[in-house]
This record gives sequence, C-alpha cells and structure tokens, in this order.
Amino acid sequence: MAMAADNSSQNDEVRRKLLKPKVTPDEALSILIDLYIADGFGVDSELPRAEVIQELDSYDDVNYLVKINGEKALLKIHNGVESEKYISAHAKKRAKLDAAGSSSADDGSSRTSVIDLHTAIFGHLATPKYNVTTGKTIPTKKSASSDGDESVCIRELAVVSSEHSPQQLVIRLQGWVHGTPLSSIKWCPIETLIDSGACLGRTCHALDELATSDPDALQASKRYHAWDGQNLMDLKPYISHIDDIDQRKLVSNVIDGFEKAMIEGKEGEKLRMGINHGDFNDANIIIDDEMKVSGVIDFGDTVYSWRVLDVAVAMAYAMISSYGQGKRSLSAACAILRGFHHTYPLSSNERKHLRLLVACRLALSATMGNYTYKQNPENEYILFHSKPAWEALHFIWGIDGQGAGGNTAEAVENAFDIACDDIHVPAESSIPEFIDISFPDPSVVDPLATARVDSKKNQKPDGEKASEPVVTFVTGNKKKAEEVQRILSAGADLPFKLMNHKIDLPELQGDPISVAKEKCALASKEINGAVITEDTSLCFTALNNMPGVYIKWFLEANGLDGLNDMISFSKDKSGYAQTVVAFCAGPGKEVFTFDGRTQGKIVRPRGSLDFGWDPIFEPDEGNGLTYAEMTGAQKDSMSHRKRAFV
Repeated sequence: MAMAADNSSQNDEVRRKLLKPKVTPDEALSILIDLYIADGFGVDSELPRAEVIQELDSYDDVNYLVKINGEKALLKIHNGVESEKYISAHAKKRAKLDAAGSSSADDGSSRTSVIDLHTAIFGHLATPKYNVTTGKTIPTKKSASSDGDESVCIRELAVVSSEHSPQQLVIRLQGWVHGTPLSSIKWCPIETLIDSGACLGRTCHALDELATSDPDALQASKRYHAWDGQNLMDLKPYISHIDDIDQRKLVSNVIDGFEKAMIEGKEGEKLRMGINHGDFNDANIIIDDEMKVSGVIDFGDTVYSWRVLDVAVAMAYAMISSYGQGKRSLSAACAILRGFHHTYPLSSNERKHLRLLVACRLALSATMGNYTYKQNPENEYILFHSKPAWEALHFIWGIDGQGAGGNTAEAVENAFDIACDDIHVPAESSIPEFIDISFPDPSVVDPLATARVDSKKNQKPDGEKASEPVVTFVTGNKKKAEEVQRILSAGADLPFKLMNHKIDLPELQGDPISVAKEKCALASKEINGAVITEDTSLCFTALNNMPGVYIKWFLEANGLDGLNDMISFSKDKSGYAQTVVAFCAGPGKEVFTFDGRTQGKIVRPRGSLDFGWDPIFEPDEGNGLTYAEMTGAQKDSMSHRKRAFV
C-alpha cells in the first residue's frame, strides 16, 4: 500500500522549493577546505588541495563538481527538508545515548532518515558482484555531525527563501562517477538504452538484497514521497497550475485511469514491492566512451514502492531521451524494457499496467515540472524533461486513454509484449538483439513500407522460401556500402536484400535536398526498381557552408591538407557533416528524403586515410577523435549517415 500523505508530507514538497540551498562557489570551497582537507589549503603543493569547478544542475539540492587533491568529486548540499529529518533522527539518538550511558548499543532508530538510506545504498552497491557503479561517500576529516557520523557534515547556510535563512544543512562528498550523462549525448544508440535497462535490473536485484540484509535501510525507504508513483492521486492540487486546458484534461484523464485500475480495482495490491531508485532518467545514467553504462547517480528519490515503477520511470524518460525524441519514443521505451526484463523479469500483473504507469510518470514529470518552474523560474533545468514529456504523454495515453489516435494504445501494448519476449543474446555481446524493437513512431513515414508489404505478399504457403524484395543502394564505394549495411541491419537480418550498384548519373547542382530527390528519381528509373541514394556534404562555417555537396571534387583537387588550407584565414574551424538519404520505391513514385547532420570542426588529418575526408572531421561529441580514429561502432553512434538512415 502507498504511504499515506499527511499534511506535513504534502507540505514537504512545497518546503523543498523554499529550503533549496543557496550556496556560492566560495562557500563551497570553504566547506571543502574546512571539512575535507586535514591540514588546510596546502599552499606548498603543486595543485590546489581543494578546488570548485562548477555548479551542476539539480532539482531540490545543490551540487558542485569539485576536486580534492586533483581528483574529481561531487559536493552535495541537501535541501532543508531532508536535512531537518537527518538532524532530528540523530539528535534523538544522542539523547538516548546520553540518557542510557554512552556505552549503550545503538538500536538503529537513528538511521532511518533518507540521508542515512543513501549512505547504506552507496556502501552496498560498492560490492563488485552487482556491477553497478555509483559515487562512494568520502568521509570528513573531522567529525562534523552531533553524533560523530563522518559520512556527512552539517553547516548553517542560506536557502532560497530569505525568511527561512539560514538553515542547518547536511553536506556529503562523493567520489566522481566518470563518464558522460546520457542526457548530454546528442545521439544515443538503442544499444545504450538496452544496456541502461539491464543496469537498472541489476540495481533492483542489489536493492532487494539490501532490503533483506539491512532493516534500517528498509525502514528508511518506507517514506512518503510526492514523486512516488503510488501517490499519483496527490497530483490533483497541482493540475490547476497548468495553463493549457488540453494539458489539464490530459493529466486528469491519466489520474482517472490510475484511480480506476490501481485504487478502485485494487490492482496495486497485486504488485511486488521493493526499494526503488525512483528516478532512473537520462541525466542520472553515466555513459563511457564506448556508449555503455558506466555508472548510476542520484538516489534522492529512493523510496519503497511498487517494483514495476522503477522500470516505468526509466521507460518514460527514455521516450524523451535523444533517441526517443528522434521520433522513436516507443522504440526507446521498448529498449529499456527489453534490457530490464532480460535481467529482472516482470510478472504478468506488472506487465499488464506498464502503459498506464509510464503515462503516470510522464504526467507527474510534466505537471510537477510546470509547478516547480513557476516557483523558481531561474532554474531552467526543471524544464529539461517537463517540456518533451507533454508530447510523449499525448502519444502514449491521449485525451481518452487510447493514445494519439487510431489503434495507438493497442500498438503500444503489442510493442511492450514484443520487448518482453524471450530473445537471443549474441555470444560476442552482452546486449540482447533489438532489430524487432528498432522502429520509428507512427508519425514517421516508412520509406520501405512497399518493400515490407511485398515481402508479405511473396510468402509461399508450402514452406518454400519467399523471394526477397530487393533495394539497391546506389554507390560504387565498398566502404560506404558496408557502413550502410551495418547501420540498417543493426546486427540482424534485413527484411529485404540490400544490394549496391554504381550508376553514372549526371552531376547535378543545387541545394542538398533538391539534388538528392532528382538523383534518386533518376536512379530508380535506371534500375527499374526500389533504390536508396545518398548525398554527403562537408560544410565549413568559414566558407558559408561550402564545399557542401561538392566536397568530393574539392577533396580530389586539393587533398586533405588543401581542405584545411582553405580556411587557414579564419579562426572559426567549425562545420558540419551532412547526409541526405533518398528512397524511391520505383520509377515514377514519390521520393522521400531524410536529413542527418553531425556538428564538429575541421582539423589536420588524423587516423586511417582510406575513407574520404574522415581524417579531417572531428565531431563535437567524439571526445577529441576524428571519424578516421574511431571504431565502426563509435562512428555509427554519432555519424551523419546513421542519423539520416535511422
């Protein structure tokens, strides 16, 4: 059952906005020096012993990226609500010890604040068997709390509300989880989302064991939290703060669906319970250079609740990740679900309510984001998820609970069933196969629809192998053909046979889209069938986006160094790589185009010299590597060509 919301619990959500810390970089530095540097600043060392790098985005707390002895760390200043509860619990412990004598054993009653829960989780996840990396607590160099707890310290600091300042706030220093937040990656491959779902599954297994082995942690997790999906009915008072009438109706309809199924229908009573991470979104998933999950951060919303809510939350935010916002929101949700279900199988009852619970989280994120932003309009981080959540919510639920229209609701349910099917995991990979869940949203025109229909028509009843539809990729470049085959197949079989063929077509001039359309129409007529063409450009900002589609001839005439010399007069070395893919199902049929771009800069040649201008293009998201220095998988994760094709 959900934790009951008394007046103090509901008021806590309002008070968190008022009691958000207001800590300057200088104050953060003072805290570091005072509490984490045993012998002061260390003026004789080559590096500063303590250094504040920058403030990080946060909802109710304040986080700083800092360095201690040259090593990155996270300095977290907790909001006043959680700080009060920690201080109160530990004051009671101190009073009990004073009354009974300092030698009395601790009965554990003081370790039931959410801050103590975080300490327990960080220690538990440090066990290597869970394969889940998160920031380890760095103890203070001198006791700062009233009972000698060196995992945190306490300081009197200002908060957002001047009327409530100053406040006693709890401070924690954690080891840095190295990598890049998934939210900062401009193009997230589907494999990364599947890996994220699997990581969440491992985290849930670890938290299940923590609940069994640490009764204090379990007790601390049994709290009321406004963002706990069990408490969706408490969202009603915030609906009035939504300005748009249709959005208010949308959220109200989700709440009605929740009330009917989970409360009146008592479906919530049939769901497993567990300690949940509570906020497994793309800002809290850390990715390494190979686009794999390297760690998980921010357990601020950890709560004891329905286990299925953890994956529902992750699926909701995947829909509005960089992959999901590329018109693949349903595919993104399915990717998280496949990775999670493969690692932590869902029950039939949990699976039954996934669409509703994903919609509930989207409604909660959009509504609370709207409310919180109105209270603190300077914090634009709040809008990071709330704005795209409205579009995803309309798609998956709609005003009438049936999704964006037509048979959307049925299609979503079917997609979730497919994601939970038993699936093969290739021997050379830890990632389950995904070709069956890699599809665009219904709003995207499918340029290969004709080929797919023809494939079904060609199926023979006697078990004979049907003739494969053929699509010709127009190129004589073997490397390019291999790259396109790799991108489209994603490691599985294509529903058509992809052939490559070189055709001598007239050299066309004009903008990339018009050139691509005319070229594809001519190629389809020449082949007398379905064709894919592509036109690639390399555009230099300093040259007003030239050479553009003429890069092939510029490269042949000037070479790689010559291309660099063309912009030697300018300090601006930025530019972008562009591919326009065109598809035509046959002579005289409509041509569809798809535009993919990758921003970067032009550099001196580095890496393999066997693939065009790759050695001189360094993508902004490439961690300092040129295309030519990357593996095929690394390039595919950000290439202009993949963005056009998928």
